[in-house]
Amino acid sequence: MGASTLLLTGNIDTIAQMSCNPAIGGQAKGQMVREIDALGGEMAINTDLTAIQFRLLNESKGPAVRSPRAQCDKKAYQFRLKHTLELQKNLQIFQATVTGLIYKNGRVVGCQTNLDIEFMGHTVVVTTGTFLRGLMHVGQNKNEGGRLGDFSAKTLSASLIEAGIELQRLKTGTPPRLLGRSINFTGLQEQKGDAKPTLFAFHDTRDPEDLFHVEQTGERRLGWSPGSEQVSCWMTYTTPASEKIVRDNLHKSAMYSGEIEGIGPRYCPSIEDKFVRFADKPRHLLFLEPEGRSTNEYYINGLSTSLPFDVQLDLVHSIPGLEQAVLLRPAYAVEYDFAPPTQLFPSLESRKAENLFLAGQINGTSGYEEAAAQGLIAGVNAVLKVRGEAPLIIQRHEGYIGVLIDDLVTKGTIEPYRMFTSRAEHRLLFNHGSAELRLIEHSKPHKLLSDSRISNISHKLSRVHYWQNYLENTRSGAGIWAEGIRRDKEIAILPSELNTETPEIREEVLYRVIYAGYLDRELRQVEKLKHVEKIRIPLEINYAAIPGMRRESALKLAQFRPQNLGQASRISGVNPADISILMIQIAAQRRAAEQS
Repeated sequence: MGASTLLLTGNIDTIAQMSCNPAIGGQAKGQMVREIDALGGEMAINTDLTAIQFRLLNESKGPAVRSPRAQCDKKAYQFRLKHTLELQKNLQIFQATVTGLIYKNGRVVGCQTNLDIEFMGHTVVVTTGTFLRGLMHVGQNKNEGGRLGDFSAKTLSASLIEAGIELQRLKTGTPPRLLGRSINFTGLQEQKGDAKPTLFAFHDTRDPEDLFHVEQTGERRLGWSPGSEQVSCWMTYTTPASEKIVRDNLHKSAMYSGEIEGIGPRYCPSIEDKFVRFADKPRHLLFLEPEGRSTNEYYINGLSTSLPFDVQLDLVHSIPGLEQAVLLRPAYAVEYDFAPPTQLFPSLESRKAENLFLAGQINGTSGYEEAAAQGLIAGVNAVLKVRGEAPLIIQRHEGYIGVLIDDLVTKGTIEPYRMFTSRAEHRLLFNHGSAELRLIEHSKPHKLLSDSRISNISHKLSRVHYWQNYLENTRSGAGIWAEGIRRDKEIAILPSELNTETPEIREEVLYRVIYAGYLDRELRQVEKLKHVEKIRIPLEINYAAIPGMRRESALKLAQFRPQNLGQASRISGVNPADISILMIQIAAQRRAAEQS
């Protein structure tokens, strides 16, 4: 966007380091990465060029919920993105730990660092990950840090509290890492990548030099041809012996002994949680995933734990294929501060301190993709705030990013929030191939993409509209083309001219034609709901004085201060009757204002 930007980080060498599983995408997350790409983010292209395995999840289900996922080379992903930042115009990177924010008249105007250097800025975006008073647990052992081998941001929390921002604690964890040559793969089930990989970035609308761009200085970024030389992952299971080891040692787990006060992720439970909460399951599936091409380190997906190291050893050795496994890094849990996100405007600007934006795990989310989406939106809005322009708000019917941020700022979260397709009521509109077509109305005015890519997307959209209209209104020998496609979608015969279009255009056209009835129903529902999103709630409204409104609802509305009726309706504890009463009150206040 052309804004002068500074990136402060505690350690330049760990920019983009994948603290947990070196994988991008998955259910709903894959669609979100494509939306990030459609808005100019780097995650998708960086994944495509450093991935070592691609898989399309839910392939047997409808296209709306098919989700791309990729296992990345951990170090290649990190090094390429660091290099990308170093080459970015208008961006300066500097290594320093932020120790506090600088306030002036209720606004953030800069930050302090451990080097006693102060940096001033019109807006500040805080993205602390798990580093905010981060504390790691291996059994009863505790170490300060946001991840193993890294630091903890110990003083920034006090600076946030100073601004009136409430902080709470959350917890997440990682599994042990193993030496690959100590694993016995004989008898384990191999999981290969897709022969025809589904990529994350929209390569069909990109300029060719975007892939392996050589700068004028002659620098060439790391990466390889997407989908080349894929590696395998492997599947194994826990055993009854594994369960006995965990149950016998629950009292030693940091999570179960009361050492950790933070709430853990419901949808990525520790192995202790799995055996306790799902006691009826005889075994639990585990994935052995390589961390890269140039390392022999493996990640045990599904074995997150905070048990002591000696117990971890016994647990790992009880699993088929891992009887002689050597541990390179122990599993650990990390607890950290987060700021309940209902303290934010939909732009991700703090309601407590002007010009301060929060993004990522500090807002209570879990996952690289959720963090990247928030960071992108917060960054764009930080620029728009400086320029005095209206913020970029992705609506719930426009994409998963819109659902994510709306859920956070209107409903909040008491556990690490993870995106799922089921969270989006309009998910049929969010097939992953349509992301840049859906979001061009945002990427174009804010200049988030190059002029040539905007032109290519506009052309792509016009071709999709042309063929959609053609198929719905033109007769073939057996009737209307679209009716024939919907009737025999598996063996549909297409007009020969349509077959000359790019695969991306054909797939989007067929999606829109095959599911036309469902998509039309979704769009009608969106139109019905638009009017409530447009009804603004006066800032000065006194919820407690509204006749007939339940006290619980009045308290919730007063706490969250929704900007419109649509947001108010999504706040937990506010029922439809309260919304009707609120609508009547807003109308009455408007009439009174007009008469006066």
